[in-house]
Amino acid sequence: MARKVRIRRVIDGDSLEVKYAGLFSFLRRPFQVRLYGIDAPELAQPFGPEARDQLTSLVRGRGIRLEEMAKDRYGRTVGLVYPGSRRRECVNVAMVRSGMAWWYRRYGGRELGFPEAEAEAKTRRRGVWKDGRRSQRPWDYRANMRRARRRRRRARRPSIWGAVAIALAILVALLMLARELLW
Repeated sequence: MARKVRIRRVIDGDSLEVKYAGLFSFLRRPFQVRLYGIDAPELAQPFGPEARDQLTSLVRGRGIRLEEMAKDRYGRTVGLVYPGSRRRECVNVAMVRSGMAWWYRRYGGRELGFPEAEAEAKTRRRGVWKDGRRSQRPWDYRANMRRARRRRRRARRPSIWGAVAIALAILVALLMLARELLW
């Protein structure tokens, strides 16, 4: 069942901060919503700011309904967002159709129309498909960033063998000094 929500802010191309609408809405806390079935470019990637602007244009100034699907590992609500009170195409599919998000096949959504929307965006070269297949998918971008962070951490961390070698060198130097002093 979809419930009415008010948009507090658009975080990026696939995340929103919302608050339930209604009589006692002032008592409820805002919460984050991750759009189900899509993955938009990160803000640091090409088309990242454009994806956020596209999502903003789809949800601003309209009554929004949220259909909750699940919670993700970060505690965010994962759901479908619909503009207006009538059941129209959900914002999730509209983002893919506009070429500002990829269909996240890993989580399903075939029955919602994601395959057709992505195929249309590809054939019409919209958004991330404008340059063909040169755009890096967000999940690959995040994986590359994690690998780079790990490499940097490993480079900063001194090797245990280096510390052992230094300790042995100091020990040998002290033993040689002691031997000289005793003879």
